[in-house]
Amino acid sequence: MFKKLTERVYYLEHNEDTDRPVLGYIKGDKFSLMIDGGNSAKHVAIYMQELEKRQLPYPKFVAITHWHWDHTFGISATNAVIIANSLTNKQLCKMRGWKWDEESMDKRVAVGKEIEFCNSMIKKEYPEKDKIKVISADMIFNDYFMLDLGGITCEMIKIGGCHSDDSTIFYVPEEKILFIGDAACEDLYHGESYDKGKLKKVISILSEIEFDIVIEGHNEHTDKAELLEYLEGSLQKFKIE
Repeated sequence: MFKKLTERVYYLEHNEDTDRPVLGYIKGDKFSLMIDGGNSAKHVAIYMQELEKRQLPYPKFVAITHWHWDHTFGISATNAVIIANSLTNKQLCKMRGWKWDEESMDKRVAVGKEIEFCNSMIKKEYPEKDKIKVISADMIFNDYFMLDLGGITCEMIKIGGCHSDDSTIFYVPEEKILFIGDAACEDLYHGESYDKGKLKKVISILSEIEFDIVIEGHNEHTDKAELLEYLEGSLQKFKIE
């Protein structure tokens, strides 16, 4: 379902069947921005169809929250300018050289470059592995970048965190809306766990941002208080242990 949060901000809901994440949309007077590139051309096509239904312009830019396949494998189908931080782009460049036959995919799981959950979901989303196309970004920033879309802006802040060191969040100050991708999630590559120091940093940064609505990569939108309560609860587990 394509949800409208305000006159300028929308998002396509996540779909667990093949681990498709939320895809955000910010409508400016001059340009529009897509947040995350989806996990395939099929995923992107659904998003674009929803825009057409509402007579919303296609995005000029696509900004990436982090390098994981479900957030990036669709960007080649967007026909837009791709924005990513330098760490994200470094990993995209690395993945461009990966092979996608069954043997190569399974080997990456065996050596710890990939996890079995992602491996199985990629195979489910891509029955034809030759459809996988990884591309790198067109615009690259380091820690912060602000994009003026005309009448509305989007601040891109590299936050890091437990889930992925390159995680970027996207803040729309005019609407007090925040897209955080998977920045609130645990590390899935090292035993599904949180790192205390990284988690405290994420909580500190999010606490200082004035937002009312927050959209995670694989969840329904919620508010600041509920998100921080969840993260603080995860932090408290360290003290109990």
